[in-house]
Amino acid sequence: MFSEEERWALLLSTFAGMSTTLGAALAIIRPPDDALLSFLLGTAIGVMMLLSVVEMPQSPRELLRLGLLMAGTMTLHNLPEGAAVAFSSFTPLGPLMALAIAVHNVPEGVIVAAPVYAATGRRARALGLAAASGLSEPLGALLVICVARPALTATRLQLMLAGVGGLMAAVCVLELWPEARRCRAGGRLAAGIALGAGLMAWTLWLGV
Repeated sequence: MFSEEERWALLLSTFAGMSTTLGAALAIIRPPDDALLSFLLGTAIGVMMLLSVVEMPQSPRELLRLGLLMAGTMTLHNLPEGAAVAFSSFTPLGPLMALAIAVHNVPEGVIVAAPVYAATGRRARALGLAAASGLSEPLGALLVICVARPALTATRLQLMLAGVGGLMAAVCVLELWPEARRCRAGGRLAAGIALGAGLMAWTLWLGV
């Protein structure tokens, strides 16, 4: 059985992680065209690059590959985030940390679901992948509570987050940017980057 504070940690991390589903729902309301895909990818670049540092329109197979890549990347990214929420839940900053992470998880859900939906036309598949990537946050919290809590120091958690930050930066430069440029919607791309960076800066400011 979990203690009351451990249940609180799991609740906060689940709330933060499941906000990816909200972003996915926004992405599957209607089939995204080139301009919208460019904007969504730009939002992802803005979010991921800012967070790390402080294929469109292509064949269905390439779009699906990008969506699966983003799902895997976000899953790896969300595991240590879930651990961070779990740790913060033992302090008065827990709810604020969970809210900040939940806000920035919304565009993460968008960038997982949008290319999968564009490739397959299946809303359930796109929504399911985004939800699964978000559920890695409570999994990360659960691992902290059940396994790693005695050994996972603040320094080790920072090292984990730094490694994930490097992975996200590489995905932005090597995958998202080239694919977004193929949409030939530079204005939408720039607007998306500005929105993503601004949103991430706001959530980071909330967490200070």
